[in-house]
Amino acid sequence: MSIVEACESKTNATPNFPMGWFSVARSHELLVGEVKAIKAFDRDLVLYRTRSGRVAVQDAYCPHLGAHLGHEGRVIGENIRCPFHGWQFGADDGQCNHIPYCDEIPTRAQIRTWHSEEKNGEAYVWFHPENTPPQWALPDLPELGDPNWTSPRYTEHLVPAHVQDICENSCDPVHFQFVHNNNSIPDSVVTIDDDGRTMHLHSEMVDADVPGHLHATTYSPGFAMVRNTYGPNAEMIMYNSPQPIDQHTTLMRWTLIVRREIEDLAGDDVMKGIIAGISDDYPIWANKVHKHRPVFCKADQTLVTFRKWVRQFYLTSEDKREIA
Repeated sequence: MSIVEACESKTNATPNFPMGWFSVARSHELLVGEVKAIKAFDRDLVLYRTRSGRVAVQDAYCPHLGAHLGHEGRVIGENIRCPFHGWQFGADDGQCNHIPYCDEIPTRAQIRTWHSEEKNGEAYVWFHPENTPPQWALPDLPELGDPNWTSPRYTEHLVPAHVQDICENSCDPVHFQFVHNNNSIPDSVVTIDDDGRTMHLHSEMVDADVPGHLHATTYSPGFAMVRNTYGPNAEMIMYNSPQPIDQHTTLMRWTLIVRREIEDLAGDDVMKGIIAGISDDYPIWANKVHKHRPVFCKADQTLVTFRKWVRQFYLTSEDKREIA
């Protein structure tokens, strides 16, 4: 006798967090001396900018009595000061270096410090389950700040989905027809650079509202760039740098720019169209489950490639087997 299993919505488990760089803030949103409470990787973190201008990300709770450093914590030089008893922790290593009422500092008085860097107008954190140093550098985005391109336009979207499920769209040309109402599935090819880490999708969007060539470059599950080319000097670029809040919630940060040549003619329409596309994807992401072992058909080669590629960002062999 066969038994009816419980619904997948009750039993499904999402993957752990993949390693890599993830955005936690835009640079212009964090002033010198400013302290913010943030959530990422299912953890409470504190984000602040020291007096020298450096961005720091650390675990949120003071090892003394557990006060949250992101709520009423204060920057003192290159330290953050706990709002409860004034203990200070260095931005470099999280070590307590000052207790205002005691000269002897306990050796265990330290908070975890996450490797952070600022680039491309954003603050990024390197995530690795074992807290190891970065294994690759953040990509360069030379168009940002180039006078031939417009100033960035920003948009953010809180999506109830695992970061990998969102990233998977960058290698899924079929959904352009059924989710974004293209008249047909675009001819597409997926390639992976010699380093094995960077993946490219090239799609001929001949039936899109604005026909052109789409080139999606995915550097990791936490960083992707989409370049749409509509003709000579007629281009739009979108950078996607998500922040995994937890295993079921992702904050997407998009940065959009267009070539100056089309800024007045069509730039606003192009960027508005890209942003509006999220409304098409959202109900899919919000209501799907993560399939650990999808049933693929022969024509799903780009998705098969993605699932094999993404394994490298998970730590253990068990993780890798569960991803695809």
